[in-house]
Amino acid sequence: MSVDYAEQSLGAVSNAAGQLDGLGLTLTDLPQVRGAMVLSTCNRVMVLAETAPGVAHPGQLLRELLAESGARDLAAASAVEGDDAVWRLFRIAAGLESMVTGEREIAGQLKRALSFARTQNTVTPLIGHLVEESLKTSRKVATGTALASSGRTVVAVGLDLVSDLVDLAGATVLLMGTGSYAGASCAQLAGRGVSHILVHSCSGRAEGFAGSHSGEDCQIVAVDDGGLARALAEADLVVTCRGHGVPALTRALAEQAVRDRGSRDQRRQDRAGDLVVLDLALSGDVETPVPGIRVIDLATIREAVPAEVSADRAAAERIVAQGVQNLAMDLERRRLAPAVVALRDSLSSLVQAEIDRLPAGGSVPVDQAAQALRRLAASMAHIPSARARIASEHGLGDRWLNSLSDVLGIDVEVDDHILDLSGLATTGALTCPVTGLSVDDLAPASPRPADPATTDLAHSEERR
Repeated sequence: MSVDYAEQSLGAVSNAAGQLDGLGLTLTDLPQVRGAMVLSTCNRVMVLAETAPGVAHPGQLLRELLAESGARDLAAASAVEGDDAVWRLFRIAAGLESMVTGEREIAGQLKRALSFARTQNTVTPLIGHLVEESLKTSRKVATGTALASSGRTVVAVGLDLVSDLVDLAGATVLLMGTGSYAGASCAQLAGRGVSHILVHSCSGRAEGFAGSHSGEDCQIVAVDDGGLARALAEADLVVTCRGHGVPALTRALAEQAVRDRGSRDQRRQDRAGDLVVLDLALSGDVETPVPGIRVIDLATIREAVPAEVSADRAAAERIVAQGVQNLAMDLERRRLAPAVVALRDSLSSLVQAEIDRLPAGGSVPVDQAAQALRRLAASMAHIPSARARIASEHGLGDRWLNSLSDVLGIDVEVDDHILDLSGLATTGALTCPVTGLSVDDLAPASPRPADPATTDLAHSEERR
């Protein structure tokens, strides 16, 4: 189930994102759902679920369960199941359904969503395998096409827009939030010449974030609540990516920042102009725009996304198709694995039976060893030979020949049919010339208490 910016809207995505709290645990507590993983990005909110065996319409079931769990916007979204769900997952992982085609941020978000689902024990081995294979294909798209080579991401496109308004080289940037986009923002800013970043977090994670993301080319300094107003006044650019549903930049803070910047502008002309805010939060981190604040949000970024090169997109689609095909073959091998193990166990049992018949100690004469091998060969050929006889009796000889070739690699040229039995009626259609009963008449569809007189009659007719 997926709500995305293209089919619904960014508003619908934001609404759905607010209904995800504990959703994976809620779904997997239900007997109809074996596992679930929840993904939330600026483009999309998605639930990937594996339903229990025997569920006839998994998409409809998931829709009903989501509605009962309070995820109403997801319940009203588009649903795909089976093969279509696998294709959708692979295309999402490759960035082919992102706001910025081919962007690499989605791969990290998928990886984190899988990791979180595993910590909550809501993910099944099948879901984990699907996501891991989709990420592997995503890496192939990144290295095999030019879609990601230019570094086009939501953050990159946003900063492209910012660069038309702010000279980023040597600029002071205030980062509000330490969420999924914060690290990507720091990397992009450092690559564009920003050497000084202030970071604020209402959850108290600013110090840890600053310590783990600072580098030689870019120094990151934590700002507490008391220093936030001054940081807003000093910043050339504010990047908000908190996305908690509560605005990071309130109207009161924005108005104070504009006043403080105005008083400083009287002494420092280099601060002239609006304060530019790059709002990367899905739900919006700027409460209300105020005069003196210029906001670039996800809707603005979406309109500015450049069109991708068609040849690169076609190449990415081919890589995705190959990835899905490889996954299908792998899953089919896994499905047949128990049968292969059973075959090996059966052959091993036949070999062991012949070994047990040999003398316990000493050497074995050649003729006795040859006799044991012939018995082993006869034992191995017994069941296929018996099935050949049954196939010939039912007009299924060609199917048996195909199985012999497919399983054992034995190809045998045989003559064409002399009499083709495949079109004849089954034995159930044959009737007794005396009673007019057929074989099917003697085999009730459901068990019922035995009547001695009826049983004797049935046995008599069966013998006749």
